[in-house]
Amino acid sequence: MITDSRKNRFQEVISHRLQDVIVLENIHDPHNALASIRNCDAFGIQTAHVVFETEKIFNPKELGKMTSSSANKWVDTVCWEKSSDCFTQLKKDGFRIIATVIDLKAKPLSLINFNQQKNALVFGNEGFGISETAKKMADELVYIPMHGFVDSLNLSVTVGVLLYELYRQRQGNKILHLSFQEQEELFKKWEDADVQKILRGHKMSEKV
Repeated sequence: MITDSRKNRFQEVISHRLQDVIVLENIHDPHNALASIRNCDAFGIQTAHVVFETEKIFNPKELGKMTSSSANKWVDTVCWEKSSDCFTQLKKDGFRIIATVIDLKAKPLSLINFNQQKNALVFGNEGFGISETAKKMADELVYIPMHGFVDSLNLSVTVGVLLYELYRQRQGNKILHLSFQEQEELFKKWEDADVQKILRGHKMSEKV
């Protein structure tokens, strides 16, 4: 039911998917979160963890098709109520926690080596940044050097800058891409979703 060109497109995209994830912690504006998820799709991140410890819960799969340019369809999201639970599980799963801060005592982005192990990149609230829990549990704190009058960037821009640098460092290094088994599972998931969409379309046309 799915064309060969569609299957080839799935395989091409999946071949660039990385093991790394992002964590969006206490994001106030859902559109900022969804724009960040759009960056995930562009730079090979398959999973975004979203923490709602202090902000109103929303479902990334149900909001913002236009904001994410449908990237929320392709990127998996995992929701958490507590940052500590999220970071504890990520550490248990072998991730290095790299959290973004506005602090010159942190490491500048250019000094971060993303090829040591799989990473969880943490981005905080638009107003007050990451939580104290994130600061304490992070393995690395990173900042983006800037030379203008403002000291911060829009959330989705910050996500895009870090993910581009991560992706740039990964070129030619397939070790930290999705495993063959993970790629097969993701392909099957996307294929099944497309089949279900086609079947729904057929049912709608029959009703008409």
